Amino acid sequence: MNRYMRLVLILIVLAVGGCNLSSQPPTSEPIDVPTSQAGGRPTVTITSPADGAEVMSGTQVFVTATATDAVGVTRMQLLANNQIVKTISSESPAGQRNFEVILDYTPRQEGEVNLQVVAYRGAIASDPASVDINVKAQASQVQPTQQQSSGGNSGGSGVPAIDPNDPTCRALTNTGLNLRSGPGTVYDRVGLVAGGAVVPIIGRVGDNSWWQVRYGITVGWISGQYTSIYGICSSIPVISIPPTPTPTGSTPTAVPTVTRTPPPVPTITVTPGKADLVISSIAGPTSTTVAASPVTYSVTITNTGSGPSGTFNNKIRLPNGMDTDLGVVSNLNAGESISLTIEITYTAATSYTLVAMVDTGSQVNEVSEVNNTATLLITVS
Repeated sequence: MNRYMRLVLILIVLAVGGCNLSSQPPTSEPIDVPTSQAGGRPTVTITSPADGAEVMSGTQVFVTATATDAVGVTRMQLLANNQIVKTISSESPAGQRNFEVILDYTPRQEGEVNLQVVAYRGAIASDPASVDINVKAQASQVQPTQQQSSGGNSGGSGVPAIDPNDPTCRALTNTGLNLRSGPGTVYDRVGLVAGGAVVPIIGRVGDNSWWQVRYGITVGWISGQYTSIYGICSSIPVISIPPTPTPTGSTPTAVPTVTRTPPPVPTITVTPGKADLVISSIAGPTSTTVAASPVTYSVTITNTGSGPSGTFNNKIRLPNGMDTDLGVVSNLNAGESISLTIEITYTAATSYTLVAMVDTGSQVNEVSEVNNTATLLITVS
């Protein structure tokens, strides 16, 4: 009887255990596994001109674009038929989550032109936003659209109308800019100039990297690398740079100091990232006349990478097709810019494409080697 009872108990235990095992829910595998980097890629949209807009050859087209990114857009580039014609970098080295710009381009030949805007977060590029425009030879051939001003320039809300016959030297702000008390980011901010504003220039520094402007009733300085220059600027005076601001406050009372020997700190070696050199702007007249006096152009180079550049050479292509030295830069740290100037004398009426080239000796190990050239189309009459 005891043996019989033991056998029954064993059978009951096995049956209960089997029921428990069969009721255990199966382990599920995750279906959605995140694979993309934080922030993804930037996105960019073009507000104007409208796709299919018609413009006249030789008149400026203003491309308004907005880029967004969860981390920060560091620069935006405008391409015409796959050729870089304008680059605007963010004033902040970390970039801007919402970056609105106005990029200007002047077509010189009839036909269809594909305009693309690409936004970058460091070396990560967005998909390009694209529109096509039709370039006509004469104003009578242009069909007006809602995104064209009466002068034939592309535009819309916030897009300026530039009078090519206005001799006043003016600056168009390609994005919203800080108005500062002196030519540098160390100076106090005295205002904010909206993107797309056209302001008269009343002074400059020697290399044209900063402009003194009058915005409303306020006089201040804006960075030249975020502007397009119009009018006759040869007579703008060089202004003496004001002293940098000195921190104010009461002098603290001296207290006794206790000298202690700190424990040894381990040395940490930080490996810098790569540089990325781009020509962020070319400042100078896009239309001029044959004259004995030379015309000055300023080429601004920006290191948009995360490491120093070291020494690099730069060149510019003259109207005769020859390349000449633009200057040697000893080093640009991440986020730094430098403006190099050159004087060009025109001896014949022509349509000339000024080509500026950075790091012509391939001395810098860059993030990208395909953005080292920029152009400016010039009409000489």
